[in-house]
Amino acid sequence: MTLRPCLTCGTLARGSRCPQHASRRNGSTRAWRNTRALVLARDGHACQRCGKPAQHVDHRVPVARGGSDDPSNLAALCADYNHKKGARAR
Repeated sequence: MTLRPCLTCGTLARGSRCPQHASRRNGSTRAWRNTRALVLARDGHACQRCGKPAQHVDHRVPVARGGSDDPSNLAALCADYNHKKGARAR
């Protein structure tokens, strides 16, 4: 496996984050599920890029680039747009 810089601190790691930062985004939490439901409802369950039904909640500024889970940084997206975007800022 290739070593890459940790997205948080830049230390070389086997994944996208070093062991110190890997646990920060470990799976879905009740808080995230509640925030996701709030954002989907706020956006009318419609993709904010194309208007199709949205199943995903995406970070406008990715967490890897300093974004947060605050609803103001989140938008409902359809699967197509969410998968195209990846970790790039909009």
